[in-house]
Amino acid sequence: MKARQKGISKAIDADQLLDCVKKSTSAVVISHEQVATERLFAAVRYYVENMAAKPLVSIDSKREMKFPKRGSTYFIGTAGQRAFGRGDTVDRAHLSEAAFYLDLEKILGGIAEAAEYGQIDIETTPNGREQFYDMWQKAKTGRSPYTAIFIPWFIDTEYSVDSLTREERDGLSAGVREMFSIPDAEFLATIGDEEKRLVARVAQEYGIIMTAGQLKWRRYKIWDKGMIFYQEYPEDDVSCFLQSGRSVFTQITTDTTKRIPLDNFEKWADEETRAKFKKKILFGGVDCAEGVRGGDRHCFSVIDANVGEEKAQVIFEYTSDEPIDVFWDRIEPIMKSFRIWTGIEKNGVGVAHVKEARGRKIPFIFEWWTGDNRPLMFSDLETAYRKETLIEGYTEAENEARDMIYVHGQHGDRPDTQKNKHDDRVMSRAIALQMRKKPVPGITLL
Repeated sequence: MKARQKGISKAIDADQLLDCVKKSTSAVVISHEQVATERLFAAVRYYVENMAAKPLVSIDSKREMKFPKRGSTYFIGTAGQRAFGRGDTVDRAHLSEAAFYLDLEKILGGIAEAAEYGQIDIETTPNGREQFYDMWQKAKTGRSPYTAIFIPWFIDTEYSVDSLTREERDGLSAGVREMFSIPDAEFLATIGDEEKRLVARVAQEYGIIMTAGQLKWRRYKIWDKGMIFYQEYPEDDVSCFLQSGRSVFTQITTDTTKRIPLDNFEKWADEETRAKFKKKILFGGVDCAEGVRGGDRHCFSVIDANVGEEKAQVIFEYTSDEPIDVFWDRIEPIMKSFRIWTGIEKNGVGVAHVKEARGRKIPFIFEWWTGDNRPLMFSDLETAYRKETLIEGYTEAENEARDMIYVHGQHGDRPDTQKNKHDDRVMSRAIALQMRKKPVPGITLL
């Protein structure tokens, strides 16, 4: 997955061409539309024509090349025009802009058969949260034969004010040119919190120190493209997958450094920190499931919110599809070690979870009926995420939230989870946030 116009497509095609020249190879390049595919193949022809030692080519057309010395074939295809499968043999396959195919799974299924012992390269900019998104999540978590490679826009200095020509700058609006003209040191001293988090994350994860020129270019592009910027020029593999439907959660800030290992707290913190933290009041939510392997998951989320301050953050979660008693074996020590006002969803199987918690004499437990409260819960959570009064701590939870869309029903639009997606993390956060609002009789929060 990549930012647009980074030259990845041409690099893959050049590599396939080298295989065709050096050894017997059947190679194919496929794109989402005919013109785009022909453009890629034209680049291959350019490589051949400009080689110092040109290979012998027996058939040269807009769609196919043959290299008789090695018995190699290099041809093009357009997604949906031809089916690959049994009887076809492909050594190298390049699927370009695969997220834009009408039916990626069908095309890839045929290619995978044809290239069973070959190499398949799939590259694309993101395009919504559909088939390619699901493929990416599987590859990212090691549940796929593919290797996930992410190439963000800031990987080099191509996208920077410093790379623009004078003519390109002069063609921009007066406001953009004025922003570009701010001295770099002055600009860097006044960047916002969101930009500071990006700079810190890029330095930590990639070892790249972002320049003022890159940040100015980014700000200009966001002015120009809005939310589409994050899709065309991805900077992480979460925010780039824009929801195709009307999203429930449009803006989420995630900071994984805010996590606190409550399940390993004794080893993580010094004695003074432990004593101070254990006096705090935290807020938790439990989204309940049946505890069947492969089914829905339980999730226990904890929010740290200092009284009197707007900011809150998700500091811990535990999620699993274990049997109910095993799940509570895992979270009981945490709930008894800290002052966590916890709401447990009591709908359906939640009754069994409430009974389990009561039987274990876990303190600070509240029964929470989702039902009619669902719209309010999601509204409050969306507002907290958008206004950054709640900072998320887990990218998995951000992914789940971004999968939620409004579905039109008999009584108007309602927030819902898409088919084959989960909402356990979102629900547990929403419940925990409601616990923060809940007055506790006899307790004064100081």
